[in-house]
Amino acid sequence: MSNNKLAVPIENYKYILIGVITTVIGFFLMSGGGSEDPSIFLEEELFSFRRITLAPFVIIIGFAIVLFAILRKPKTDTTENTIED
Repeated sequence: MSNNKLAVPIENYKYILIGVITTVIGFFLMSGGGSEDPSIFLEEELFSFRRITLAPFVIIIGFAIVLFAILRKPKTDTTENTIED
């Protein structure tokens, strides 16, 4: 009577991995923008499209993929669930 069922089906782990990789890419896109001299502020580099718009969008997409992977039900065979009369 061992019940070896996982909370998330094994086929959903590939979607979780894709979502985590997408989120990490978003954080890499957001990083950087500093200058070597702390008295110099590079506004155009810090407030660029990549850091302000693209990176947060990619991170949210990654989180959505992970959420989808967790909530996705595995496909079941419909012939197993039919009741024969």
